[in-house]
Amino acid sequence: MPFLKRRTFLGASAMAAVAAPPPRPTPAAAAVRPWRGKPTLFIRNQPVYASFYALTDCPGGRFSFEEGPKQSIKQFVAAGFKLFQLDLFLADCWTQPGPLSVSLAQRQIRGILDVCPEGVVVLRWHLNMPEWWLAQNPDELTRYANGDFEIPERNVPVRYLQDDLRRLPRPSLASEKWMQVAREKTTELLRGLARTPEALALAGIHVACGVYGEWHYWGFMRNEPDTSRSMQQHFAAFRKQAGRPPVPVPNVADRTALDKGIFRDPQKREAVIDYYRCQQELVADRIVELCGIVKKTWPGPILTGTFYGYFFSMFDRQATGGHIPLHKVLQSPNVDYLSAPQAYGTLYRDMGGSGITRALIETIRLNGKLFLDEMDETPSWKWLNNVDSAFQLTDLDADYSLIRRNVLESFTRGVGLWYYDFGPANQAGWWADKRLMAEITRLKAILERYHQRDYQPAGDVLFVFDTEVFYYTGTIQGTDKLTDPLAVNRTMGEAWRSGAALETLHLRDLEKADLRRFKVVVFANTWLLTDAQRRFIREKVMAEGRHVVFQGVPGYCDGKTLDPAFSREVTGLDLRPTDSQAFQPAFTVGASGPGLSRHGNTWFATAPPLAYPQWREIFTAAGAHLYIDGGEILHAGAGLLLIHTKAGGSRHLTLPGGKVLDLQLPPKASWLFDLKTGERLL
Repeated sequence: MPFLKRRTFLGASAMAAVAAPPPRPTPAAAAVRPWRGKPTLFIRNQPVYASFYALTDCPGGRFSFEEGPKQSIKQFVAAGFKLFQLDLFLADCWTQPGPLSVSLAQRQIRGILDVCPEGVVVLRWHLNMPEWWLAQNPDELTRYANGDFEIPERNVPVRYLQDDLRRLPRPSLASEKWMQVAREKTTELLRGLARTPEALALAGIHVACGVYGEWHYWGFMRNEPDTSRSMQQHFAAFRKQAGRPPVPVPNVADRTALDKGIFRDPQKREAVIDYYRCQQELVADRIVELCGIVKKTWPGPILTGTFYGYFFSMFDRQATGGHIPLHKVLQSPNVDYLSAPQAYGTLYRDMGGSGITRALIETIRLNGKLFLDEMDETPSWKWLNNVDSAFQLTDLDADYSLIRRNVLESFTRGVGLWYYDFGPANQAGWWADKRLMAEITRLKAILERYHQRDYQPAGDVLFVFDTEVFYYTGTIQGTDKLTDPLAVNRTMGEAWRSGAALETLHLRDLEKADLRRFKVVVFANTWLLTDAQRRFIREKVMAEGRHVVFQGVPGYCDGKTLDPAFSREVTGLDLRPTDSQAFQPAFTVGASGPGLSRHGNTWFATAPPLAYPQWREIFTAAGAHLYIDGGEILHAGAGLLLIHTKAGGSRHLTLPGGKVLDLQLPPKASWLFDLKTGERLL
């Protein structure tokens, strides 16, 4: 008799338990795709509001597995956060010649998963070289036209990025030896991580280098990089490709020389203009290549991004350390997102300031990239040596107000953000107060709801800015008193108080914009215009009854020549030189004196900035919607409206449908409303 196997009959519930083992975790595959009218972060094929919590890079607060940071992570998890960014330095993973270790990267990710098992992580991967490599490779280091290396005295440990603005040993970004290490170690990190359990939680890599990891050239604010051997060779190759003979990297005297007021003559200063263009394009190329290595190496979809696109608060040093060739990065499929912190200074960060980011957000969004704002403004912590002897908050009203303003600035403009936690004493815990976390929790819940709606921008006033112009104007601080300090930063600071909803765009994207939405187009710093751009402005922008504002010296340079005839052509105005300004060249219209003048639907301002009442005058004449009076800050879009005030007072808020709300705003307040109904949400 053949052997019969015993059959065991199971009930339905038991069969289900056997047939359905616990689901295996799925990789945190990440991508940026269009969704509901804006570039949106997708995690595991689901659209999410890109709101992150990020630890500092500073000692004592940068490791997710340590006690202080872990407590802050727990608080943000309780507030509904599942997206995290953590710093990781090559110098910590490659401590001696030989293979790189991925153990620290694992521990960083595991520190999140121990608190939030469903959390996903973006690693900010700093490609600064370790000290031993710098010592072994002196010929690969950045050198400066204005002096040799500095030797700071340090008696206590400091963050790796502490001295990036000084003339300290840093790898030349033109060094092929440095770049080859960056390629190899990035590949090594990703291949190693891919074999670990923590790989399932890795959503992205944020490539970082240069000053503070933000791809400003080393030492740029106070120094003149880069005269190294690597850069000399790279500059010679750049000139050869352009069909021009090799020349040395310009010295300080070359960089300082100007010909017509704030301008370099393009024909006389070709080498200086070429150098800045060479340096700027090199940085952009490094970013694009490194992001491409991440995409190629990781065994699945992964998010790639970087700090780039900075425009506001560049300290009059755009050509030396800014991000001028923005579109080289925007047009690369290797890069999914750009990011930047909020702009600095009284006009931006202080109570009553606009809180805007340093980037031209609408241009980034128009080019299909996600933008992530870095919200890193400190609450009112002070060390109070009282009975508690501890850091304490000293102005909760201001803290609530600034958090709301900063977070809504990004959301209303259709982008995401992260809270970057420098913490009291540069450690974790900037928001580690239950009252602040309750506010962040409320905000997060509201924005998650509105994120599900179709995105609609609210701006009907467009400010157009240019980056290329900085190749042609003074690059030593104080030699161009017009462009960066006045036409860019002071202009934006005043205009944002006008009560209108504003948008910002790079000149290069003007032809892609839907101009029908705008009642007013302001050409803020467009001193450099090609023939085609001047023609487009005349034929398309200055049409359909649209009001256009020119300021300063519009179109004065075409990249080859400096000529006031270009300015007269693009504006259609009788612009004449005037000697009455603190900068040159300067124009007035006809025989009129300097100032603001109107000529039909064309406005001309001899010298920016205009005060916010003048912007209100222009916007009112153009029929733009003015939401509020009194100089308060307005952020509108995505179905929401935020009013931010320093002094408070009685104000009238006019919604787009015509409904008027009479407000009694307290000092240091930020009130949030539904844009359509006027319901107050916070």
